[in-house]
Amino acid sequence: MKADVGNDNLIDTEECVLSQTGNYDDTQTSTKRVQNGENIELVKEDLAEEEEPVRLLSMSLKLKVLLVGLCLTNYFYYTAFSMTPPLLPGVAVKHGVSEAQIGFILCIYGIAAIVQSSLSGLTIPKIGVRFGYLLGMLGASFTLISYGFLDKIDYEKTLLFIIVACLLRVTEALFATLGLNAAVAIIFHQFPKSVQSKILGTTNMFMGAGMTSGPLIGGILDDLGGYGLPFCVGGSCLLFTVAINYCVVDKDIDSSKTERGTSSVITLLRKAPAILVPAFVRLIIGIVISFQMPILAIYLTTQFLIRSKSIEGAMYSLLMLGYCIGSPIWGWIVGNNPKHLRSVILSGLVMLTVTVFLMGPCPWFHITPTLWLLSLCLFLAGICDAVGLITVVDIMNRAKLSGIKDKLLLSASVSGTYYTALSIGTTLGTFLGGLFYQLYGFGWTTTIVGFICVGTIIIDGAYMAGEYVFNERSMDREDIEINESTRLKGTANEKIPISEDFPQYTLEQ
Repeated sequence: MKADVGNDNLIDTEECVLSQTGNYDDTQTSTKRVQNGENIELVKEDLAEEEEPVRLLSMSLKLKVLLVGLCLTNYFYYTAFSMTPPLLPGVAVKHGVSEAQIGFILCIYGIAAIVQSSLSGLTIPKIGVRFGYLLGMLGASFTLISYGFLDKIDYEKTLLFIIVACLLRVTEALFATLGLNAAVAIIFHQFPKSVQSKILGTTNMFMGAGMTSGPLIGGILDDLGGYGLPFCVGGSCLLFTVAINYCVVDKDIDSSKTERGTSSVITLLRKAPAILVPAFVRLIIGIVISFQMPILAIYLTTQFLIRSKSIEGAMYSLLMLGYCIGSPIWGWIVGNNPKHLRSVILSGLVMLTVTVFLMGPCPWFHITPTLWLLSLCLFLAGICDAVGLITVVDIMNRAKLSGIKDKLLLSASVSGTYYTALSIGTTLGTFLGGLFYQLYGFGWTTTIVGFICVGTIIIDGAYMAGEYVFNERSMDREDIEINESTRLKGTANEKIPISEDFPQYTLEQ
């Protein structure tokens, strides 16, 4: 028997977390529904760290300079990178290298990039993200400069030329991929969450600008000073950006980690299998952006009788020009509508599919191939291809449910997953494009790639629908559990009078 007293304040942890925010995106909703105590703590930490939306222009001067440094790095590296395919084969032929061997020299970059990207979660945490970024770009700059001395090898030493060229391609891939993966980790760590997708879009815009202008600048420099000048200029400009970024990348970025460790792409996939969906989308978009690279010049010559290298170069540049324009557009769309990230990616896939079917065009459409239609489709395909860059945000969102607390460790693993998927896609696209063109021609090649996109849309859409149904059912189940919990609390704390004569004295059940 005891007098009527106040009820104990029993607060459900998950209910408390849910009450702290009114914005529910897919990742937050999924995390908040996890009943495991460790994951609830992670949600509480994420909520505590959320900041007010920040605009690009209101960022600190240091972040603005860092953004400039990242953009310049992307531009100068991809400018020099895109010089290699049009300039290296000419020197290789003079050294007696066959076309098949030239193809192997060019493709070995992608193979090395796949290996390095998949191991980024292991290498970057060990050496540090700042050191990894600076080392990667520094190594890439010296490697690019070294390309300019390949023509100094004796023309009769074909095997030596092949070995040295392959070593340079592998070295460039290892260094560049290390730096690019570290750059993504820096973006996720140093920039506010509200502008990260916009930052990614902006940096990728400069990547597209470099890929667009690289062949043209390389050709002009080659005409002015010979084979070695383009690589010396490109590598030196990249070396200059390393000095800039040395001053602006946070020196405490690695010491601020909550715990040290490593995580490979395979480990992340095992902990968060849901990232397979956006990674697969990134892979397919990589195929679409690269399948026409080995066949477009041949198609222009055979179909439209175009033999001008300037026109061929302009057609290639249309694709990257579209990518350059599309990158900031997709980044800004997602930055302003983060809740609709997956819907935006799916919409981009649909538009890309339609564009690819028209690029051929598909023989079933009975449309006569024209140069203007091909040019328009290449430009639009570049814009749609740029939607692939925001898949890294989706990968990050899904990976946050994996239980990895270290932000830099998670960022390294996520960027490694992203670039692994991209490298596999571009490597497969180059191979499949040449194979399908040889077997079926350009029209059917684009049609096959279009149906690959259709399959990707079905997989991504089905997963989104299944996830939506699961979340709705989970919400209904949680509402029932909360109501039942409330009812039981009310019953347990109900006051029962001892008697009608003494109602002020109660007994709690």
